[in-house]
Amino acid sequence: MKNSSDWIYHGSGQQKRIAASFTGNAYAAHRHVDYTFAVTMHGVQSFNYRGAQQHSLPGQVVILHPDELHDGQAGTEAPFQYRAIAISPAEIQEVLNISALPFIEHGTSTDPALTMLITSLVADLTRPLTTAEYQDSLYDLAHTLQRLAGSRILTTTPNLTAVKKAREFIDASLLTDVTLDELSKAAEYSKWQLSRDFRQVYGSSPYHYLVLKRLEKADMMIRQGVSLATVAASCHFADQSHFSRHFKNAFGISPKKWSMLIQSSHDRSIF
Repeated sequence: MKNSSDWIYHGSGQQKRIAASFTGNAYAAHRHVDYTFAVTMHGVQSFNYRGAQQHSLPGQVVILHPDELHDGQAGTEAPFQYRAIAISPAEIQEVLNISALPFIEHGTSTDPALTMLITSLVADLTRPLTTAEYQDSLYDLAHTLQRLAGSRILTTTPNLTAVKKAREFIDASLLTDVTLDELSKAAEYSKWQLSRDFRQVYGSSPYHYLVLKRLEKADMMIRQGVSLATVAASCHFADQSHFSRHFKNAFGISPKKWSMLIQSSHDRSIF
């Protein structure tokens, strides 16, 4: 039976934003292809990250770097609530150009500028962000992250043109088994150098990026009420078991539980 304190609300608009509430163990260990920024609203948000348990209190920000393993649970017996936004490392990289992707060591921050930026992006999930306000916040966010992480210059310069071509090829080929050789041909670049540069620029391997893009499509279909069997087939997974395994690895929750938690009516955190 679903706990009445557990729910997820997806924000409107193109950006990936959610509000959520959980008791006990919320998420199993999983990874994201994007940066995830979450403001803790109520309770204690606890998670294991890079070999240590971290805790986020109300008003603090959780920052999860792409492809870093983490879980999530309530730090007390009370539920915890948070609002979050996922942002592609490609967008951060475009702002910072050749600088390395910023990494916040412990996955939490009380920095006032960062808190204000993330809070503003998730303040009203019922209203889509305009392109202008999102781009303005993205610029400030990228440079705030760089300040908090410390400026690091890449030791080798990645081929940004090649990795962008590879990413666009993957985005257009979600229903095929894309090989590194095909990506190399599309990007006109050595496959092993492409694999290295892709990880350096986007924080994830080309294959992992492909799987997670399929799962993003699956998430959208689940929210539209499509059956899990149809979702699995439509997103190029071998079967429902194969789909469920990958979904849990990416979201920390089974697709069945995810579909049960989704709230289509309103963000309960505002009431």
